[in-house]
Amino acid sequence: MMQKIYLIRHGATVANEQKLYCGRSDLPLSPGGLAGLRQMAARGGYPDPAGKRLITSGMQRTEQTLEALFGPGEHEVQPAFREIDFGAFELQSYEQLREREDYRQWLEGDNARNRCPGGESGADVAQRVRPAFDALLADGRDTILVTHGGVVAAIMTDLYPDSNASRYEWQREPGQGWCVTFEEGKPVKCEPLPDPFLNQERTLGRKWAWVSMGILMAALGGVLLAAYSAMKGTHREPLWFAVAFVLLVVSQYVRFKKLRCPYCGKSVAPLKFVGSPRLACPRCGRIYRYED
Repeated sequence: MMQKIYLIRHGATVANEQKLYCGRSDLPLSPGGLAGLRQMAARGGYPDPAGKRLITSGMQRTEQTLEALFGPGEHEVQPAFREIDFGAFELQSYEQLREREDYRQWLEGDNARNRCPGGESGADVAQRVRPAFDALLADGRDTILVTHGGVVAAIMTDLYPDSNASRYEWQREPGQGWCVTFEEGKPVKCEPLPDPFLNQERTLGRKWAWVSMGILMAALGGVLLAAYSAMKGTHREPLWFAVAFVLLVVSQYVRFKKLRCPYCGKSVAPLKFVGSPRLACPRCGRIYRYED
């Protein structure tokens, strides 16, 4: 049985914009954060909420994010998915805290396990979140969970323990997240959100490969014309050789011109797609088709 769980970090708050530690503080979205979410929703790439279970942590910023992206409607609130409690560091910045000894010890040590004074550690959050997330998997329904960066990082780190990605790479930017596909409770695919290709098969054009071949044929034509000019004594063979050389250089440039994978955005040489109806990206490994 296939199941999809969409993990979405809430939109930006004033604390995000000012780079403050914000966990237990129940801040709303900032005007800029709300406007940014609406722009992202208008561009698309988020799942259709119809028929899906909708859940927030219950904090203002997740409630407002859910409505901005998917409109008003019924949903569940599960406080287990609240952000980490930063304790004594709450609503303060690095600049404000950097002279504190307890902050330096927390920052320089294993802050995934070191507990914030009066607050939680990353391990505490993972322990709190894991049973609630396991219950989502046991439920079996596709679920949209609007939560927090630390919670997303805790879930993804737990799902992909062998990944080289850090917790900070997993948590993504405000309003972004991950779509994780499960089969029999095991993660089998992970895709970023918002994804403009969501629910579509990714495509990648291969037209440049054929353009390169056309230019190369024209270059060979230039060589033949140069040879013909030499035979006829027209003294135009240097011109045709020059044309052939330029076309040859252009054909090789186009041949190796990079296209971008619509999944990961990394560049891919178009000749890798000639003669194959389906191919995996050599960078991210995802499979897609291409268009002529």
